[in-house]
Amino acid sequence: MTDRMVDPQKTERLLELLSKLDSGDLDQAVLGIQSRSRDLLWEQLPERIVLLRHGQSEGNVDPMLYTSKGDSRLELTKRGIRQAKEAGKRLKALAPKSGKIIVCTSPFERTTQTLLALYAGGFTQENVECVHVDPQIREQEFGNFQDPGLTSKVRAEEQRVGRFYYRRPNAESSADVFDRVTQFWDKLFEDNGKGLLTEPNTKYELCVMVTHGLTIRLMLMCLFKWSVETFASVWNLGNCEHVTLKKNVKEHRYEICVEESYPQRLPWATREAWIVFNTKIAPQEMLERLAALQEAREALCDEGVREEALRLDKAMDSLENKILRARAEPYTVIDYLAIPQPRTMQTEEVLSRLVPGHGHGHKTPEEMHRLVAAPDESQIEFIDWWGDNLSYQGKMLRQNRVGTIHSTRSLSQSRNPSRSHTEPPDLEDPEDPEDL
Repeated sequence: MTDRMVDPQKTERLLELLSKLDSGDLDQAVLGIQSRSRDLLWEQLPERIVLLRHGQSEGNVDPMLYTSKGDSRLELTKRGIRQAKEAGKRLKALAPKSGKIIVCTSPFERTTQTLLALYAGGFTQENVECVHVDPQIREQEFGNFQDPGLTSKVRAEEQRVGRFYYRRPNAESSADVFDRVTQFWDKLFEDNGKGLLTEPNTKYELCVMVTHGLTIRLMLMCLFKWSVETFASVWNLGNCEHVTLKKNVKEHRYEICVEESYPQRLPWATREAWIVFNTKIAPQEMLERLAALQEAREALCDEGVREEALRLDKAMDSLENKILRARAEPYTVIDYLAIPQPRTMQTEEVLSRLVPGHGHGHKTPEEMHRLVAAPDESQIEFIDWWGDNLSYQGKMLRQNRVGTIHSTRSLSQSRNPSRSHTEPPDLEDPEDPEDL
């Protein structure tokens, strides 16, 4: 057997190449290769991704069914089947004439029946190359069976814990679902050629996902990097409504295509807020009580009275929040997703979407648009986006404010009558709360 001969010239060239890589001489070439690799990856991805909610289910009509029938086994109603067939006609118009289609669906019965009804309605089954059934895009788990008597207790606890983080007994939180749908997106977009949508030998023109309302919201949250507050502002799609994501290959991203979604708008989103007015004066007795608490707190310099100091801090914070509420009016920001990011900093955009009052959930988007009534911007001190969910101190931190905007101004007004106790101090522009 003959030993393999080593070519000295090849070895020398290899060592030279490794030396250049190590020294950074080839950095631009490496970056160019990486950039081109990303371009090729995005060229491989589907032109459109459609996220479609299932048709009307038994549980949508009769919530008592959740007490005796597993969520995964709930079926479509006759109306739900009709809805899915109508959606099949709409999707047929979006489907490519000859390109390949991949369908990703939740394994729940109502999503399976929705897919079958899509076919019956005209969605092009012949071009469907792959149907991928994936538990990662199933509905949020609310427990094996749902006790209707638990609902009021659950709603109260959700308010205290936060909708995104609240987990019912034997169930999932929205945060849990977020984690698994993030893994699902990773499974689709793996850049090593092993992703469902990145296999080099299979080019899909359209990806249709048949899943659930909350799941779709969390998938969009992951894809568009929404904050928890933005997620909470978004409403579920109606039965068999869909959102179309269109590929922007130059920017390496997917964007919501309103024209190809149904209905033809961004997902409906509303966010409640409190507008604090510089023209509204807090009750004098509240301000005097706050001043007294401040004096008592300043007198506690001894390290041995920490518990009392903490008690006074909490009492002051609670009172300052009450004063803030006394100077504010409730408003609802509509079409919240249409506001450019960072949304809470876009004052003009926010003001153009304000509807007086809270609790408008029963109204349609069309009705809400007719109720828009923006207050005078010159009378607004700031927008309290957090209400009862955040301390006064926390709100001031998010607004880049220090100390208090109430307290002793009312007491010093007689000494400085030219300054109102509602006048805000000179402060730098606040940072975006969504980035905190």
